[in-house]
Amino acid sequence: MKIETVQQLMTTAMTYVLDMEDKLAQAAPAMADASSDPDLKELFSKTATKSKEYGSKLEQAFSAIGEKVQRNDNHITDAMIKEVEEMIKNTDSGPVRDSALIVAANQQQLFRVASYGSLASYAKTIGKQEAVKGIAESLEDSKNGDKKFTELAESKINAAAAKAGENAMQAA
Repeated sequence: MKIETVQQLMTTAMTYVLDMEDKLAQAAPAMADASSDPDLKELFSKTATKSKEYGSKLEQAFSAIGEKVQRNDNHITDAMIKEVEEMIKNTDSGPVRDSALIVAANQQQLFRVASYGSLASYAKTIGKQEAVKGIAESLEDSKNGDKKFTELAESKINAAAAKAGENAMQAA
């Protein structure tokens, strides 16, 4: 289908974002399991719950703009998840892996921020205020999620990863 209106653009974008949320909800438990830090495990557990919540808000936004709920395969999310799986496979459990998992989480959060920011802008542009609320909430929550992962990295995980790396180099 050729996209000719902002509403069509928004609807199409929402199909990809909804698929992203489904996939991130499925991937988050594996990221939690791969984490060694209890605070990081908790953040990933919350991520799974948040993805489901964001998906529900997107489904409501479809209804608010008078469109049928649809999903399109989000290949960007597939690539991000594949990279996480490779990273988990190629690192030992511990702070170095935890630090890498945070990078992956930040990438996912920022992809969300970009996606929800665009969707909110589209909804405002076409005057669909009833769709804006849930999308804007998901946008702000994603920004906060990115901040929480970064704060955890900066408060303890990156320092522990650096120390673990030094110890590994000395042992070698």
